[in-house]
Formats: sequence, C-alpha cells, structure tokens
Amino acid sequence: MLAFVDAHLDIAWSSLKHGRDFVAGHPDSALGLPDLLKGGVTLACATIFTGEHEEDETHAEVAERQLAYYEALPGRSGGRVVWPADVMDLGSATPGERVCLVGLLEGCDAVGDVAALSEFHRRGVRVLGLTWNPRNRWAAGCEAEGGLTADGLALVREADRLNMAHDVSHLSRRSVDDLLGAAKGPVIASHVGADAVHAHPRNLTDAHLRAVAQRGGVAALVLYEKFLTGGKATFDDALRHLRHMIEVCGVSGVGIGSDFDGGFGRDQLPAGIRTAADLPKFAAALRKDGLPEADVAKVCGGNLRRVLTSVMM
Repeated sequence: MLAFVDAHLDIAWSSLKHGRDFVAGHPDSALGLPDLLKGGVTLACATIFTGEHEEDETHAEVAERQLAYYEALPGRSGGRVVWPADVMDLGSATPGERVCLVGLLEGCDAVGDVAALSEFHRRGVRVLGLTWNPRNRWAAGCEAEGGLTADGLALVREADRLNMAHDVSHLSRRSVDDLLGAAKGPVIASHVGADAVHAHPRNLTDAHLRAVAQRGGVAALVLYEKFLTGGKATFDDALRHLRHMIEVCGVSGVGIGSDFDGGFGRDQLPAGIRTAADLPKFAAALRKDGLPEADVAKVCGGNLRRVLTSVMM
C-alpha cells in the first residue's frame, strides 16, 4: 500500500465541534481514523484552529482543549495514533496500521507572545500559520490588506529558532512575500489550489507556487470545491489543479492537504471523493497520466514527508 501524507486535517476542531468520535469514525465525517488507515495515510498535520469559537471562550482556551484532545488520542486509539510523532515513529509506521500526527497552528491568535511559541512546540506543534483569513497581531490574512507585522517577523524568527515549518496557506499575497523573504526554515502551503486554474484569494499564484517549490517546500492540494471551481467540483477538477501545480512546481514540490472536515461537509468535496479512504484515487490517476511510480509516491506523500521529517527532530 502506498504511504500517503495529508498536510491539513482539522481532527480536533471537527471532532469537538460536532461531537464525533474520530477513533471509531463517524458516518458524516471524511477523516475518521478507520478511513485514514484504509487510505494509507501514515503522517498528517493535525490543526489547532481557534478562528471560530464561542464568545465566552478565549483563543488560548480553545487551543488548550484541542491540544488535550490530541494528547489523549494515542491512548484512546490503542496506539494506532501517534502524537506528537518523531522521525523514529514515522519510520516504523506501516500504511494501514498507524497514523503519525504533528501539530499545525492554523492561525496564531492563541499565542500570547513570541516567547509562548516554545510551549506549543513542546506539546507537538511543528508547523506555523501566522493567521487565518483576517488580520491579527502577526499578519494580514487573505481577507485583509497588508503583510507581516513587526511582531509577526519576530514570531517567524522564533519559529526558525525552534526548527518549525511555516504555512502560507491563509496569508495575503503581501504576507506570503514577506514570509518567504523572512523565513529561514522550510515553507509549505498546507491546503491550497492553483489561482491560475480557479481564481480565489485562498489559492496561490504561479509565482508563489514556484517560490515555495524553489526553496524546497511543498504546495499541497486542497479538496474544498469552493477553491477548486467555485461550484460543484468533480474529481477531474481536482486533477486539473494538481496537474497544474506539478507543471509549475515540479514533481518534487507538490502534495495533498485535503482539509477534510475543515468547516465543510462531504457534499462539498469533489465528486468521487467521500473520505480519506479515497485518496489512492489520486495515485491511480497520476499513474494513468504516465507519471513514474517514484514520482507518484513523491506527490502522494514523499515530498511532504521530506519536509515534515526535517522539523520532527
């Protein structure tokens, strides 16, 4: 079985919001553990997302609940989930048997100050996205104007010191430029489409896709139909984005970041993709395109594994 890597799964947020059992799986969920194992996912970035929360909760309280959820998963899953995973864990993870997770901060509103980032790192966060769609203390998101703030640049430097990867997915165009110019560590786009295929503020331009790839990073294809077509998407629509990203980034600069259960239901996934168990369909399509097996393995997991293992020490 091919080993897949998914760069963006909203496991804790979705499970807590909807009261779903991730370990057992749920009929309305696209990312339950049984489907991840069936799809061959051995490594994933699991988000800490605080952009949507109750009025009486702080960002820090939401982040704490989600971190606690991840910390309980190894015991609840009988060892089938590893959190936080290191290189040794990943090396022994067989597709269909275990899923290794590392944390991804999808927006840093829960980070009180630059020094507080080290505690998130200690508890398993290895990838940093400065903001969600709006502007915050650190940066402008894709729904705002502007770039990184002085505090944001300081947080980038601290993330580099901690050997964390940077995620540009939700940043404004200028913030992407600022981040690429400032960051010394690896950069990914954990869940994006190609703006040249479907224009959307959440998709990356060819220039930004190329820039991420040229520094050894990975742009990972999102599976939310709003970013693929704006309407009802098909599997072929998703493939159009993936093929374009491969053309622009090269075969070593592309991966998959599904965003399963990331605030949208299975009816908003491309037709033919229902759960993580369907991810091998991408491998089959790339083989049909004539891509060599070694390159198929890179796109489906190898590229992201290369980048993520560099911050899993």
